Amino acid sequence: MIEQPQRVTVISNQRQVQLRVERLVIHQRMKIVEAKKTDGSNFYLFFYKDDFITGKTAEVKNGSLIEKAFLKGIVLQAPHPLIDHFLADRTLHLKSTKQVFQSVQKRYTPQETSFIFSYFDSFLSTETIIKLMRKHFYDYRRNGQLRMAFQILAVMLYFDPTNKWAIELSRKLEYQKVRSFYEGDHDGLKEVDPLFAEIQAYDDLEAHQAYLESILRKEKRVIERSALRLYLYLQSPEEDDLDPLSLIDVTLSESERARLLSLMYAEAPHHKTLRNNAFQALMYLNKTSEAIQLMTERKGEITQSEYDLLLSAFQDETTNFKTFDYPSLQSCLERKENRPYLDGLLQALIPRMLHEFGLGYVYSWVKPLFEKNQDLSILSTLQTMADIQDDPDKQFQLGKLYHKLKQYEEAITCFDWEMELHPTDPTPVQWLTKVYREMGKVEESNTYMSIYSKMQRVSQQ
Repeated sequence: MIEQPQRVTVISNQRQVQLRVERLVIHQRMKIVEAKKTDGSNFYLFFYKDDFITGKTAEVKNGSLIEKAFLKGIVLQAPHPLIDHFLADRTLHLKSTKQVFQSVQKRYTPQETSFIFSYFDSFLSTETIIKLMRKHFYDYRRNGQLRMAFQILAVMLYFDPTNKWAIELSRKLEYQKVRSFYEGDHDGLKEVDPLFAEIQAYDDLEAHQAYLESILRKEKRVIERSALRLYLYLQSPEEDDLDPLSLIDVTLSESERARLLSLMYAEAPHHKTLRNNAFQALMYLNKTSEAIQLMTERKGEITQSEYDLLLSAFQDETTNFKTFDYPSLQSCLERKENRPYLDGLLQALIPRMLHEFGLGYVYSWVKPLFEKNQDLSILSTLQTMADIQDDPDKQFQLGKLYHKLKQYEEAITCFDWEMELHPTDPTPVQWLTKVYREMGKVEESNTYMSIYSKMQRVSQQ
């Protein structure tokens, strides 16, 4: 199963533009999708909670909120199942900057509007954003709504902590009472300014997990809640008894579950539960070499379910055996506790290895297994093949052994050699008839059958 890049389509001036998704970040109430256009330039899609706001081509400025989000937020690298679910069935229409200004201010509160536009500081000037915030501040102040006015100041200072105008105003005596909530504990701020309380909660996700989860659950922001729980699970010490997939609020397909477990294990290989589940996930995704590497690093016994998955992969004609980490697999099979599975795995694996790499490599690879497993027929067969491979008088025997392991091309070479050495012996011709028939090459098989029949008639005269 080859992982395809995640893509999203936006509509601009009635034209569809397809973007390749690189990653998604969740930071406070914003989600930002970083994508690539066909020319390689970066394109950013902005969402407030789950609502699409706008998209822009931009280079991220140093110190911008986009940069801060990707440094301190919850980042999902594409391709990721949660990104799939978030972007699924969305039609993203791009608007002009003027239209975005109008629609955001019409739909959201002045506090939310100020917060949303603060994230556009990579393509809007600081002066433009501050001007918008100051307008909302003065609207509240003229109406005597000091608490609301201070909420705007709080967002402004979060956006621009060095803004002298905002600093001086926030220190005025008239705001002393409301300011105390921002300087006190987080619980008090939740009631006075829910937006800023959510902003602050992202400074310490672990401490505020319960609070954030309650908000996300209430507002049905399932992608954010799932991402938060997964993020904290990966950051936490090992939790053996917790199924990581139980943390997800969305329904995942088998493929998505496997992909997610694989991604999580790559980030937190110390989790025992992830290690156990990741093997099955990697095998499901046809990442057999990575699964073998994982099994080797674990230095434990192969389980029955793992054996079944490995055996199935070794027998699958579509499995790419060139990608295997054979040294890792060898060390895994060498372990004493895995001997019960050795014969079955080698019977399936060695014919495929012979086809890809030849007898010399395979014989060298299995040598460490000979000493303690001499009773295994597959190893005895390889030993015999290695002993007689250069003996011209043993090519017929070698051909039969190659045939036994379904190495038909090599078997044909051996029987051809034998036929040249003994042109009156019908036996190698009979075997060539058999091999070509098993290969599905009917015309060649019939040709040798005809030769064999003639040789039989001559011998009877």
